Amino acid sequence: GFTYLDGRIWFRNYQITDEAEGGLVEVGPRFCLWLIKIFSGSFSGNVIFENPNYKSPNQYRTELKMAASQRYKAKAEKTAKKAAIEIVPKEDELDEIFHTITKDEIKQAG
Repeated sequence: GFTYLDGRIWFRNYQITDEAEGGLVEVGPRFCLWLIKIFSGSFSGNVIFENPNYKSPNQYRTELKMAASQRYKAKAEKTAKKAAIEIVPKEDELDEIFHTITKDEIKQAG
């Protein structure tokens, strides 16, 4: 038997155990098909159905790499911002007490 559920076709194989009671036992492999495209021909032709939710493995891997690179870029930008912050020391009021007069200052005053 087969069932369409969650956008997939689920297959189960059953064996009738008792015809009088109608008992079934699941035998054999079970499998699931996720439709990507249905063509009008066997392997080519016009596309009758195309699954809008399907992502190819390459597209999925590309999206994972892009997400990882975005996390790396955000982390690198955050680190760069931290490094760009310049710590400016506060001016000390007592720095002027021991000021040595230079020759240029004597010439300007004189």
